[in-house]
Amino acid sequence: MTEAADHRTQIGVSFGAMAGLAYAFTIVFGSKLAKAGLAAPTALSIRFGISGVLLLAACALRRTSLRPAKGEWLGIFLLGAIGYMVESSFFFASLARGTAATVTLIFYVYPALVTVIEAVRDRRQPTRLMLGALAMSVGGSALVATGGARLAISGAGILLALCSATTFAAYVTVGSRLNERSDAIVTGAWVALGASMSFTIRALIGPGYETVHGHWSMLMGNGLANAVAFGAMFAALGLLGPARAAVVLTLEAVFAVILSTTLLNESISVLQLVGAIGVLAAAVTVARMTAPAVAETEAAVAP
Repeated sequence: MTEAADHRTQIGVSFGAMAGLAYAFTIVFGSKLAKAGLAAPTALSIRFGISGVLLLAACALRRTSLRPAKGEWLGIFLLGAIGYMVESSFFFASLARGTAATVTLIFYVYPALVTVIEAVRDRRQPTRLMLGALAMSVGGSALVATGGARLAISGAGILLALCSATTFAAYVTVGSRLNERSDAIVTGAWVALGASMSFTIRALIGPGYETVHGHWSMLMGNGLANAVAFGAMFAALGLLGPARAAVVLTLEAVFAVILSTTLLNESISVLQLVGAIGVLAAAVTVARMTAPAVAETEAAVAP
């Protein structure tokens, strides 16, 4: 691995960690909004709408194009309008049939699914180092999600949670290919706007768009966190590729526990601490892959 490739990997891991932290903040804001009684379609519609506008404003300040590269706009927009909507619909449907810990446990198999999809698509076997990082990531996330929590879910809930994980794995894999020529920030903006459109329609044809008076501070915070998460995630995907980025993104689980402990006064168990160490070790492994391991991975995915 050249010095430039090593630097590229470290920057990619930094963006992935930033995305994980930002996603953890969306969990905290989302939890507070849910406890305040704001329905998910309304909250998500505004969250993605605000983040899309903020990301486009960032593009304007950077004097970059407000549209993705030619031929990529529609796919990027539909990634948010359809991909994110389908994934979240499966996730929330599974939550109605099992505990949050169990659903999250099943959902965090998505890095393994991303690795399988990438291996089949590119016809190459993952390196042992990558498989080790994957095992620490999935195992650590499982401990973080379930440490001290009650596990219970129906058969239908398991199927829906697996559908959510599979859809998100496809979302990550497709997203990395859709923005090959487009700027990460503009990609995040149009994915967010696509998702906002879908959740707005869902709110209007469902329970209706709710009044958000008194919730604007949390909604703005949620939108800002999502803007950072989307911009950083697509930057990480471009620098690391889907499989390695998916491993680093599981830091979201670690950050979510830390923020829930500090901001929501929730407790943390020993098992969750052990799981957090596992996820952190996985991220460090990705950042410090030996030259042969990274070279093999990058050569396999080269066009």
